Amino acid sequence: MMRPLCFFALVLLGMSAAQADLNSNHLTQAAAYSAKFREAALLVWEDGHIIYERGSRTATPRVYSITKSLVAMGVFRDGRQGGMSLDHRVCGIFRGITVADLMNQISGLPTAAHEFYGEGLHDKQRVLRGLKKNGTRGTFVYGPSHWEVLGEEIRQHRGKSVEDWIRRFVPGATSSMLARWRRDDQGVIFFSTGARLNARELLPTGREAWGGIKKEKWSSEVRTLLSNGTEANRMYALGFWLNRQSTRSGAREVEVESVLGHPHPADFWRNKCLSLAAPPDLVAMIGTAGQRVYVVPSQDLIVIRLGGRRGFSDAEFLRRLFAQP
Repeated sequence: MMRPLCFFALVLLGMSAAQADLNSNHLTQAAAYSAKFREAALLVWEDGHIIYERGSRTATPRVYSITKSLVAMGVFRDGRQGGMSLDHRVCGIFRGITVADLMNQISGLPTAAHEFYGEGLHDKQRVLRGLKKNGTRGTFVYGPSHWEVLGEEIRQHRGKSVEDWIRRFVPGATSSMLARWRRDDQGVIFFSTGARLNARELLPTGREAWGGIKKEKWSSEVRTLLSNGTEANRMYALGFWLNRQSTRSGAREVEVESVLGHPHPADFWRNKCLSLAAPPDLVAMIGTAGQRVYVVPSQDLIVIRLGGRRGFSDAEFLRRLFAQP
């Protein structure tokens, strides 16, 4: 059997210069780094072609918080078809909170991670009913509460099950994908985490993000937020992590997985980025244990990396991938 990296080199040699902008040595180094951290899959799509893949169909790990990005893209599609807009206000006990507040994780809700992933595994709706605002709207608090409230709002607003909504609006959604999605003991699906996909199944979401930004298929409001972040976190917007601040004077790389366990003020995020080596328009979908979808619209590039071990570094991987010749 041909070794994956050798296969990649042969494919790259057979492509035109317009189709192959990545330096093959750099991709080889990035792939070797990825393999050190229990990589489950690696897939690279460039200029409309898959130019490298290994494990892309066989491994279907949970992608954890990439689930939030999947839901976000469903909201963008729903909004284009007359559904909830980003300024739609939530009903019921969370009245006044907007969809954008929830997706930017600045709604004033507590993180509630222990509640949702403890008691909520048995009955998520019970945790939702007991959820109360305990913070200030506009402060970035990363956690499942925002996304589970969003799921309930979608269910009530649409008057249909969230499964039907996912099938209609989430890129690449299939019955097989939904069957693997995490649920509580009552069969209620989680919106904050729990999707289980392989790299090939994630590619439509990467292409949706590429087209949403590069081809301007997403609304100007969405694209503006993905360019600027929010006042609370300049590195985050609507379920995506941003590299825009990499060109700022004094910009510093930060490992997202290592800093989310504690709240940080807005000033902490003002000069942070994923990678000083990567293009500033890179946006990332990030899940625990090294689950990643990187999208670089300016280079027509999508890199999907799935793993099963903590310690994977975005900065190290991207430094190898985008190092200057």
